Amino acid sequence: MNNDMATTVLSIVTKIAGKRMVERITLDSRLKQDLGFDSLTMLEVCVEIQGVFNISIEDKLKGISTINDLVTLISDNNANVPDKGADYNIEDYPLPKTKYHIRKLKRYMRLSRFLWRFEISGLDNVPKDGKYILCPNHQSHYDGLWTWTALKKHNIKLNKICVLAKQEHLESEKSKSGLIMLGGMPVDRSGNTVPSMTRALECINDGYTMLIHPEGTRSRDGKMQDFKGGAAKLAIDANVPMIPVRIDGAWDIFPPHRKRPKVCRFGRRYQIKISFGEPISPNGKSVEELTAKLQTEVARLGT
Repeated sequence: MNNDMATTVLSIVTKIAGKRMVERITLDSRLKQDLGFDSLTMLEVCVEIQGVFNISIEDKLKGISTINDLVTLISDNNANVPDKGADYNIEDYPLPKTKYHIRKLKRYMRLSRFLWRFEISGLDNVPKDGKYILCPNHQSHYDGLWTWTALKKHNIKLNKICVLAKQEHLESEKSKSGLIMLGGMPVDRSGNTVPSMTRALECINDGYTMLIHPEGTRSRDGKMQDFKGGAAKLAIDANVPMIPVRIDGAWDIFPPHRKRPKVCRFGRRYQIKISFGEPISPNGKSVEELTAKLQTEVARLGT
């Protein structure tokens, strides 16, 4: 193994890990289990590696577990790492909605407003037309539904919405139905995010309203996690602004350990507060600067 290469890769991963609570990162550190890297974080790793080594590894990440695996992949020109590929075609997503899906989505939006008390602010910050990316924090499985519900009077075209979602939603008919309703596009969380991000860029250019949770996964304790760079990179590539969105109350209603959301407490409906911030333009900003700005604005909306 090339020691200089190993040191460089270790430095890249350590930099991206940033403020994560990791005592010591070694070549044996597991990217997902130990460092908590998700699909969007792995995209950042791929971008950094391509910039340093001029090697594209996005389509060869299946089977990669540790930092040492990354080093081996880079040093091996043949990239002898199993690449099983996805058992779906990302170009098919978001799956076409029928009138049935639109009616069902509208019904769930009305039901949400009936079961929970919505407090919505900052709608004037969301453009009436044009392209943009909605970037809410992630507290529950229903965050996407509730964000679209908050935008009900904003004339969002429900047949032209999409959201990046974990590919595990394809494993059951129930979750797959929800994926269709919300315009879900599956993301391979094992690391190969490039096809999904490429498809997301195509959808934005085609006039879809895109929603991405920059945290990459739901909060386990209700607190906002560090933002990943995927949303910022997509905004730069598409040259569209990001709309910071703050969701409060969703974790209390539907925390990760519950199978169903709560409805009432002491006979009163739970409140969901959704705030939309001013658009953040990607012009002249790096992925890191844009991500930091977005996280600051989403946090500020909660004060």
